[in-house]
Amino acid sequence: MDITVRAFLDLLKAGIRRIPPEESLFDSGVDWDGIYRMASSQAVVPWIVDGVEMLPERLKPGIEIIEPFLADTMTAELNNARMDRFAAGAFSKLEKSGIKAVMVKGQGLASLYPDPSHRQSGDLDILLLPEDYEKAKELFLPLCTGSEPENREIFHLGMHFGPMEMELHGTVSTLMSPSLDKSLNRMLREMMEKGEFPVVTIGGRGIPVPSVRFNVLYIFTHFLHHYWSSGVGLRQIADLSMFFSAHREVIDLKQLETDLDVLGLKRLFKAFGCFAVEMLCCPPEDVPLYDHRYSGRAGKILSYILESGNFGQNMDRPEKQGKNYISRKWHSFIQLVVKDRLKHFTTFPADSLRIFAGAFSYGLKRLSKGK
Repeated sequence: MDITVRAFLDLLKAGIRRIPPEESLFDSGVDWDGIYRMASSQAVVPWIVDGVEMLPERLKPGIEIIEPFLADTMTAELNNARMDRFAAGAFSKLEKSGIKAVMVKGQGLASLYPDPSHRQSGDLDILLLPEDYEKAKELFLPLCTGSEPENREIFHLGMHFGPMEMELHGTVSTLMSPSLDKSLNRMLREMMEKGEFPVVTIGGRGIPVPSVRFNVLYIFTHFLHHYWSSGVGLRQIADLSMFFSAHREVIDLKQLETDLDVLGLKRLFKAFGCFAVEMLCCPPEDVPLYDHRYSGRAGKILSYILESGNFGQNMDRPEKQGKNYISRKWHSFIQLVVKDRLKHFTTFPADSLRIFAGAFSYGLKRLSKGK
């Protein structure tokens, strides 16, 4: 592994796990510009700063080098403080309106880190049942400053509130397999109708988040969706590893194994669990269903994640060619079904073929509806 990549990963592990960095990696010739580029593309700069703080003074970079790292960290802290207030206000409105909803990803996962303000925030993601999605849409649309085109097929709407962004999700949609999404949405309905949610304190108020059983599946399948489509960053697998550690005593291993068997994701879950151990220093005892036999794929996974960047920001995706219907459908088939679903064939051959078949099934379903 390249020395700069090793130094970057060592600082990242130090930042999120508070494990002192390996000093020998920073004795001389450190490519701090390279580390900054990687950290920026992975949206993990504040965690790198936390790692640098654990280095001996003699190994820390000078102020002219660390300045852009510190600027990004200050921005992340301000954004998180603003997002905390925004999330608290949004859920206060939902509660007053009697709308049942949970916060997913984002600030709820940030609370699992040593310094929640150092997980770079994005938007506020709110998960609901379809009937409550409609109520939330009616609540927030008059208040927003702008909105994205709504996807009625999966009940998804993005809205802007000045600099803040909110996404309403009325279903779970991985676009990996119709049967996978059907199972996840059945589990979602069971959880929402039961109505017993953990609560995290954000912005001075309690905000409901999914049950541990559902959340571990949601975090993992959201990660897989991006891994097999636009690209994914280390921040997403770090979230999963921190969730493992925070809930190791309460994750029902038997239930999790049953759920993964139903979803057909047990092999992939074990492979990415090993990645969290090998590359992010997650203790093996924290990883549910840990199986070291799956650790051999960690190098290939890392190469792709570093190549793609956070949510695929480093990936070049060609624009759709042609304006006629057949041309657009052909482009979508080649890019979204063939290239995206089979690009990990050498790492996960059996799972890639299954995900390809699922995406193909999705494509035929949409085509039959004229979409």
